[in-house]
Amino acid sequence: MRVLFVAATCFELKLFLENMEEIEGENSPVSHYRWHDLEIDLILTGVGLSFTTYHLTRLLQKEKYDLVINAGIAGSFYDELSIGTVVNVTSEQFGDLGIEEPGGFKTLFQAGFMKEDQFPFQGGKLMNPHFRQSMELHNVHGLSVNMGHGRNTTIDQLKMNFDADIESMEGAAVFYVCLMEDIPFLEIRAISNFVESRDTTKWDIPTALENLTDELLKILRNFATVLQIS
Repeated sequence: MRVLFVAATCFELKLFLENMEEIEGENSPVSHYRWHDLEIDLILTGVGLSFTTYHLTRLLQKEKYDLVINAGIAGSFYDELSIGTVVNVTSEQFGDLGIEEPGGFKTLFQAGFMKEDQFPFQGGKLMNPHFRQSMELHNVHGLSVNMGHGRNTTIDQLKMNFDADIESMEGAAVFYVCLMEDIPFLEIRAISNFVESRDTTKWDIPTALENLTDELLKILRNFATVLQIS
């Protein structure tokens, strides 16, 4: 089984990769690892939707994978998802793809440029049909943006405009590409901060990454077990 991990930055998966046997990685855009009977590849796309879309699409034109996992940290819009919580993102939206009018922001769907059910969207969202019931994690709705938000006025607008629990800067790109290419995928993220007036002293990235590593290894163990049974 070949699994591709997609991350924006190396530090988000540094702890996780310490558990892998590296086969090839230095001076290569894609690093290759082995974990038990699983072939693990890692691509670092850089931060943001455009970079992620390009690098992931380019790789998938050349290589075939059984599963794509987008992993990293995220901000939580609500106190119920506390810092350190690891979540399974089951839907994504583009949070700043649209137009701004005097009355406020409109998505491409609201502005009439796209239909809400135009493939691969469902009701204006990108939905992940895979593994929803098998994950022992909180299922959440994601919002992907090109600018991480840190002002209360814009954050309040996001909460009014979108049904979202967390904010990241790559998730919707992975959803879109994998749905278009018909490849099973997951987005697993750990909450490192709240989406609020920006104050990085309140963030806890180390705890988020420790918990993320634990959950990613659990997921791989489950897949390895399935392979042994089959």
